[in-house]
Amino acid sequence: MTATETKTTTTNGRTDGANGVHQIGRSVPRIDALDKVTGRAQYTADLHLPGTCYGAFLRSPHAHARVVSIDTSEAERMPGVVAVISAASIARDLAIVVEEEMHAARRVLSLFPNVGGKVTYHGQKIAAVAAATKELAEEACERIKVEYEVLPPVIDVREAVKEGAPLVHDETKPVDGLDHGPFAAPTLFNIAGQNHRNEGDVDAGFREADRIFEDTYVIPRAHQTYIEPQSTVADVARDGSVTVWTSTQGHFAVRSNLANSLRIPLSKINVIGMTIGGGFGAKFGGIVDTYCVLLAQKARRPVKIIYTREEEFLDAKPAPGAVITVKTGVKEDGTITARQAWALWDTGVGSGGCYATNRVKGVYKIEHFKVDAYDVHTNKPAPGAYRAPGAPQATFAGETQLNRICAAMGWDPVEFRLKNMREGDQIAFKETLQAVADRAGWAKRQSKTGPNEGWGVAVGEWTNGAGPASAVVSVHEDGKVHVFYGLMDLTGTDTAMAQIAAEVLGVRYEDVTVSRGDTNSAPFGTASGGSVVTFSFGNAVKRAAEDAKKRLLELAADHLEVAVEDLELANGRVSVKGNDESLVTVAQLGQMALRSKGGPIVGHGSFASEPSATTTAAQIVKVSFDPDTGQVRLRKLYGSLDVGKALNPMACEGQMEGGLVQGFAWGLMEQMRYAEDGRNWNPGLLDYRVPTTLDFPDIESVMVEMPTKNGPFGVKGIGEPPIAPGVACLVSAVADATGVWINEVPLTPERVLHAIKANGKK
Repeated sequence: MTATETKTTTTNGRTDGANGVHQIGRSVPRIDALDKVTGRAQYTADLHLPGTCYGAFLRSPHAHARVVSIDTSEAERMPGVVAVISAASIARDLAIVVEEEMHAARRVLSLFPNVGGKVTYHGQKIAAVAAATKELAEEACERIKVEYEVLPPVIDVREAVKEGAPLVHDETKPVDGLDHGPFAAPTLFNIAGQNHRNEGDVDAGFREADRIFEDTYVIPRAHQTYIEPQSTVADVARDGSVTVWTSTQGHFAVRSNLANSLRIPLSKINVIGMTIGGGFGAKFGGIVDTYCVLLAQKARRPVKIIYTREEEFLDAKPAPGAVITVKTGVKEDGTITARQAWALWDTGVGSGGCYATNRVKGVYKIEHFKVDAYDVHTNKPAPGAYRAPGAPQATFAGETQLNRICAAMGWDPVEFRLKNMREGDQIAFKETLQAVADRAGWAKRQSKTGPNEGWGVAVGEWTNGAGPASAVVSVHEDGKVHVFYGLMDLTGTDTAMAQIAAEVLGVRYEDVTVSRGDTNSAPFGTASGGSVVTFSFGNAVKRAAEDAKKRLLELAADHLEVAVEDLELANGRVSVKGNDESLVTVAQLGQMALRSKGGPIVGHGSFASEPSATTTAAQIVKVSFDPDTGQVRLRKLYGSLDVGKALNPMACEGQMEGGLVQGFAWGLMEQMRYAEDGRNWNPGLLDYRVPTTLDFPDIESVMVEMPTKNGPFGVKGIGEPPIAPGVACLVSAVADATGVWINEVPLTPERVLHAIKANGKK
């Protein structure tokens, strides 16, 4: 299939069976499935080293305060306490640091606020304790005496940018503001970063428009709510070398972070990535492991730190919230003439988010486009990545407004999108939208709509990145194949790698084993995030397998006394083309290699960076609402995704469903709530709502295959796009059902009911 051809596959339930002798395109179970369902898989919390002690943190009860004094003496005297660290103790330990190491020392000191410094969010770490038991460590934290001068916090980004707002970081300088737009002001405060993009001439574009729409959309912070909390075990040898076992999406990233933050040579750090119970972008290190190593260094014993669920919500890295205003001009013929966006991203004490505002443009032909967006400091934890970072927020604003425009202009939302979508090589925007519209019966939806019911549609996009990856593929003397690399498997990518190696080497998927090494043993590998893994590691594994295949064919050619180009490799054997009787098995070649001049068959493959093509996800939902309570229920859900090439259709379907559920849950129920004094109101799963199976109907999925030329077998990264359209799709369906556009999520029953009553609806 060429890059300009598409294949559409509908999946209802599971799709199994090999396509002939090919291993690519088979629905196969995950390699680690049995270990996980039987409990054999070892997570960080399962690890128990001799002499292990347990770490705990003292956390700030205030969102914004100056530290007047810290007294750790009582905690240090407690029997069973082996280490207490704070800014003061670190300063004492670093008193002999030479001048050229002071920069590194300052990095370590910044891990805790010092006397005279500030805490800037509720739950911030003040000190850490290691003790013989977790309960003892927690008790020791309670005995640390801290005096605070409480300061006024700033929680809302719209207030944070105003003159006179409390400064989250005293050193943050004001920046020049905007002379027009919803956030117009001569000067903006608490700005952590900014993004300004200008394509064409938006003023001219708006003059061309027959009608202009402007709306503001508000989306809160959301936690990734992975099952396994942040967890690390650290041990320090007598020579100062450090070993860390951790739940991470990238153990090489953890190693780099430890080396940079603690000034330890890379060669003296070994990070072992354990089985991971979910991450969704939030587990790249720094939250727990750095502190765990510091405690282990001081205690001279292994230290284990496992976050509680409350700590996850107080002091992890959730997705940032945002306030986004979008202005769009359209002509009566359904053409988009211009689009402009202004955005304030709630990045807490950190940064990162404002560049995602560019995604408001979507997958459409818009000649005139402008963005002015800012990362804004508030008294909340720094944000992190959450599956397509920034895309759900920006897509919520951009796609919801397109649906509002269609409703006002009397246009069909699917036809309007198809008219305005971009086209190009290796992209399937229109095909993906049309596929889900056909599956949902969009054109006939009115005949399937009852009272208080409505439909919504939205489209999201993502282009996977690429990262450095290396792999080793070896062929054993029994004909079995082994893949070895430094990949962290979150979503079943080990299984995909086994399929790739099997396809190249002409063996069964079941005859391939995969193992992952620690940072001391494995070749360097990029972290699992941004949908880069199957693209990057898939290329590395494919190249390593092709290297091994070359050796196999050379050995077979010598044995069969024919030219390499006369051979074919399939079904675990090498045969002469057109002569099935002249053959040698892969197992026999593996044995021959041990006696050959070249030695055992080992292939090597590396990959760095090559461009991919944009992947699009389209979703359609049917909802109903209760006019008495405002409760929204999902009735029908359809999703489509351009997967490039489905290596394992069952795994692709899992990614589609998982991302879709997370997107709709963000729009329907998920939000991190903060009181006026900055305290987190819902730090736990009793008060932070996540969906259950009772909240979602069956999901019907449609896969579109538009291969990208640089992906292994045409693969595109598919982990991110499915989360992007959900919020917009849901809000638009509720508007269709109620006649009311609600521009702030989640759509709790209270919010929906209030909006209906405020608009005079029954």
